[in-house]
Amino acid sequence: MQWDDIYVAGLGAYLPPAASAEDAIAAGEYDAEELEANGITSVLVEPKLAAPEMAVLAARDAITHSAVDVGDIRLVFHSSLWYQGVDMWPAASYVARFAVGDSVAAFDVQQQCNAAVGAMDLAASRLLFERGRGMAGGAALLTTGDRFAMPGVDRWRTERGLPYGDGGTAMLLSTESGFARLLSTYTVSDNGLEQVLRGEKFHDTYQPGPLDITSRIAYHFANNGGMRASTVRLAEAVKASVAGALAEAKTEFGDLGGVVIPAAGRAKLDWQLSQLVGIYEEQTSWTFARTHGHLGAGDQFAGLRHLLLEGVVKPGDRVLMVGGGAGLTATSAVFEILGGMPAATERTWPR
Repeated sequence: MQWDDIYVAGLGAYLPPAASAEDAIAAGEYDAEELEANGITSVLVEPKLAAPEMAVLAARDAITHSAVDVGDIRLVFHSSLWYQGVDMWPAASYVARFAVGDSVAAFDVQQQCNAAVGAMDLAASRLLFERGRGMAGGAALLTTGDRFAMPGVDRWRTERGLPYGDGGTAMLLSTESGFARLLSTYTVSDNGLEQVLRGEKFHDTYQPGPLDITSRIAYHFANNGGMRASTVRLAEAVKASVAGALAEAKTEFGDLGGVVIPAAGRAKLDWQLSQLVGIYEEQTSWTFARTHGHLGAGDQFAGLRHLLLEGVVKPGDRVLMVGGGAGLTATSAVFEILGGMPAATERTWPR
């Protein structure tokens, strides 16, 4: 999808302290071989706040560093991978209540690691539809939040090559103005790969003990033609998503000043870069990812924020954002950087 007049007006994050991989190895929580293979040197660990609380703080950070009036925010999408602190409860409503107010529409968007990038596509469609009906000044708040705590998740071992980090992230989209323009999004799906994370069978309720994603993936490979068959399908989806977003934005690989990629270990990173011919590691969000871990659906918002704050990308640059999540869906987006992130402004918040 090609977009006109959709802007990134704010980016925010709540990023707790980091715990080092070396300390985890010394404590018997991680394996030295995994560190050597994947290069994730630390992950973020939140000791207290629930995932939606981190999302609220990230949302407030994004709003504070924007020119958007809170009253113009008409939609909140919240995404997550894991437990939100309460069973059978809409976390999006909590985020909306404490970041925007009681009357804004709020929905949880759930598509694993691709949820937030996919939510951009949904939000842009809604904003432009409303503008077409004469509603000016629209904005949408997109948030993520996850806390990967025991006993449910062993952040170092639940999934090989993908240590998990805690945190909240947020993006504000606006039809009025911003420091970046959303040029395109493009989503490709292959629902035949949903079993990669489903595993062998369904269960009546949550299962005790830490998740074992690695075993589920191994089961799928063993019963569906091996690893190569699924990997080829995944690669085709990601490549098609990237190619589609670039084509819609009339952008070539050589035009890109930066690339935001999912936070994964070195082995998976090398595979990702092989799908992005002509992209160098220094242009990507890898330096951020290797010290923060996999933030669930929040890798991309945090990664784009990092590239801007560190000056990796500058006004005039085009940035490719690559998302992918179990299911399988892959969404890519292209942005044009227009300026720097705004300075903080004084705000008051709902109670």
